[in-house]
Amino acid sequence: MVHLRIGKFGYLNNFLPYYFLNESVEIMEASPRKMSSMLLAGEIDYAPVPAFFYLSNRDRLRHYEFCVASEGKVISVVVVSKNKKLDDGPIAVTQDTVTSLNLLRIILEEKGLKNKLIPMETAKAFEMLEKCDHALVIGDEAIKARMIYRVVMDLGEEWYDLTSLPMVFGISASLKDVDAAAIDRKILDATEEGFKRFEEVVKAAEESFRMPREFLEEYFRTLRFRLGSRERRGLDEFEKLCRDYGLL
Repeated sequence: MVHLRIGKFGYLNNFLPYYFLNESVEIMEASPRKMSSMLLAGEIDYAPVPAFFYLSNRDRLRHYEFCVASEGKVISVVVVSKNKKLDDGPIAVTQDTVTSLNLLRIILEEKGLKNKLIPMETAKAFEMLEKCDHALVIGDEAIKARMIYRVVMDLGEEWYDLTSLPMVFGISASLKDVDAAAIDRKILDATEEGFKRFEEVVKAAEESFRMPREFLEEYFRTLRFRLGSRERRGLDEFEKLCRDYGLL
């Protein structure tokens, strides 16, 4: 386990689970999209990867219990707008995500909305909103954007309204020939420790990210980090709808 290379989303959503992870592992930060390619290339041994990526490559991957999910609002996967509400105009989308992009496609289809999705090289809300009135943003950029622009769609909330199930955005995985169960257990233990020493973690996050304490407390408590039975059902439903709409 000492030699395993562990991936970590370079976002606030991984701060609490990894905070008490000891230094016996090598931790490498990357965006979800980059993390996926690193895992397949064998550049890392275990990482949280986008749920859609896992579903697309399940023949090559094994998954574990650690995940990033929400039951209801997720806060950090949102469509923001320069307008007061979402109209039928195009939505700029970051290419840093595959899960959120395909989740948005499903939500639009299920709601009968016809918005065109415009891929952008940038992940920054203000740059995307220069081209379109609406933008899909994820991670810390979404957190910043929601403080400036109107949130017209929280994808976790929209998914829950459609299915009454949690949405799994990221799931821990390794290549099939790697057994990373021990490090997965270690991250789950570290996550549990993070909630036991919640004030300590929030204070550290406040200093690192320069975000309000009240927001950090809400955000960490919003996320779910263990793939329980309801999360599994949510993931199965996401896979079914992806197949129904020809996304997988």
